[in-house]
Amino acid sequence: MRNPAQVASVVPSFPFLTRQIAQRCCVHQARRIVDLGPGTGGTTQSLLDNASPHCRVLAIEKTAGFIDPLKSLGDPRLTVAEDDVVGLERILLMHEFSSPDLIVSGIPFSSIDAASASSIVRAIHRTLPVGGTFIAYQLRSHVATYAKPYFGAPTVEYVLLNLPPLRVFTWQKQE
Repeated sequence: MRNPAQVASVVPSFPFLTRQIAQRCCVHQARRIVDLGPGTGGTTQSLLDNASPHCRVLAIEKTAGFIDPLKSLGDPRLTVAEDDVVGLERILLMHEFSSPDLIVSGIPFSSIDAASASSIVRAIHRTLPVGGTFIAYQLRSHVATYAKPYFGAPTVEYVLLNLPPLRVFTWQKQE
């Protein structure tokens, strides 16, 4: 791993966390899900397991070492893009993935510069339709600061059965 600061955790998310994210109505009802910074694909697999058979999932990962594990998930509903989420809107256009119903993020907002973090959250807000959901699972609360101007205050859940324990921030786009 060339740049450990780009990775949210050196340990993949525990199944308890991935199930807590994926077993939600917004996942079951989604037609298009975007998974930002999925790492080796634990959350991606849970999303696929809980999404409808007609749902498409786009996983965007910039760490080259995680691409093969993501592709090996072998689900025809999954598209894997090796790219930087700073270019989210461009990536969605390239993959004909407009108006995702749900965007899930494991990218470490506490480890990226403020300008990039704000740009990513602004792009998430622009691409989600009204009623769309943004979920971020994080160690720290930086993402809430970046998202507040666009989404308002989040709903926050604490997942202690994970290493490290994480917070799951959830927003639904209102406007």
